[in-house]
Amino acid sequence: MLDCNRLCILGWIAVLLLAVLPCRSQTTLREQLQSGGIPASSFSKAELDEIVDGVSANKGQYVYFAYLRTKGEMLTGYPHLLRYDQNTGAILRSELQLDKDDECCGAPDGIELVDDYILLSFHYNPSASSAVVLDQRLKMVELFYGFWIRRVAPNQIVMIEDMMHFAPVHPERLEFVDLHTGAARELYPPKGDVLRKHFAHENEIHMPSEEICQQLENDLCDPDLYDEDIRILGSDGKGKFALVIYREAAHETMKDDDQASAIYQSVLYLYQKGKSGWLYCEKQLSADEAKDLTDKNDENGYYKVRTRCIPDQVVVPDMSTSDFSPFPNPQRRAK
Repeated sequence: MLDCNRLCILGWIAVLLLAVLPCRSQTTLREQLQSGGIPASSFSKAELDEIVDGVSANKGQYVYFAYLRTKGEMLTGYPHLLRYDQNTGAILRSELQLDKDDECCGAPDGIELVDDYILLSFHYNPSASSAVVLDQRLKMVELFYGFWIRRVAPNQIVMIEDMMHFAPVHPERLEFVDLHTGAARELYPPKGDVLRKHFAHENEIHMPSEEICQQLENDLCDPDLYDEDIRILGSDGKGKFALVIYREAAHETMKDDDQASAIYQSVLYLYQKGKSGWLYCEKQLSADEAKDLTDKNDENGYYKVRTRCIPDQVVVPDMSTSDFSPFPNPQRRAK
């Protein structure tokens, strides 16, 4: 996870196998309905004149639309949801009622369509997104916190967990979620990973002196804490997927010095879901090969690397950095 000096603006721009890129705008509700081809007859004139922040997506005969009202620069009220059937003209409307303890929702970021479910994502902060899982009747199923969603099997996804916005460098974490059952488990980083251990050893060798470490404010000088960036290459849609992990460990050589010593590592991971759980394998890549795989953002990226190693190691999640993920696991809601 990039530290506060190198934070990325996180968003959900990964395209799921059954989804299209969402359209987002902030104009009147009337204009947004019109742009989506949705009849306005179910709305009052007062509603149609309101300025709203909304997103939409299409799947088959349905148009899905979600929006929040705005008041000046502020979002107000609960999210409003809509499903329009282009064949029959029927419009289903709903208002998302959230519990007081739910940490949601900022501006709507997008709508992703995964088999039987609708995933409505919201901006939380530059290092976090929240997502509401809805069924086809627009009823809330669960709420989770993560981004870069990818479908890996029917009604099953992986996502990068939300992280602290201001924190020393630390690894990103990957979680698996079964949207049908609500079951969730962490898959990355795995405990006992040989290449991660090797990188931590190299990091320790390049660590500043103890005296300098005591002067640094945003460097814990812990060999096991370094920047890790997860790039999901793709999936076969049946329980297999691939990742590329970029690792970087950089340390100032003295306080307030722009010079830093840095080491890097790029690794391919293949994951496979078996009858008794998840398995993985890993293979180190050159920087050029890793860049070539990830820059193309190819949905077929998994098939280019699927034979590079055979998943044979049992995934046991390494929980040593879980404190950097302050948000709870998905919570199943009663339908």
